[in-house]
Amino acid sequence: IKPVVLHTPTISALPAESFPAPAAPSISPFGDVTWRTLLTASKTPSDTFVSGIGSCRPKGGFLALHRHTHAEIYYVIDGSGVVHVEGEEYEVRKGSVVFIPGDAVHGVVNRGAEADGELRWLYVFAARDFGDVVYRFEGE
Repeated sequence: IKPVVLHTPTISALPAESFPAPAAPSISPFGDVTWRTLLTASKTPSDTFVSGIGSCRPKGGFLALHRHTHAEIYYVIDGSGVVHVEGEEYEVRKGSVVFIPGDAVHGVVNRGAEADGELRWLYVFAARDFGDVVYRFEGE
């Protein structure tokens, strides 16, 4: 394994990913979150953590309630919003850190105004590859 260093131009050029959209023109029940995967064993010479940058639009952008067996950490890069974990709401803003235990039901909502911009966070999973993280959404 070798060190990996990604600079802003490389990160900005990574493709935005999202959950599948429904057939009708509406927001996915999984949320309208997008993300860019930074580190994952299938794309980078890394084998200990998966990380990336998630983003929700202002005024209601969200990642629906879900769980996965892997623990996760969020570090808020920009914006503000609410992270739901096991029925509790936690206000977050730039600089906030959230630890989410494995199998905890959690989700994210950007409650900021248009002028507040996107809610963006670095996420880190205790996993080898993003494909190992199985999202189980509430109500599925």
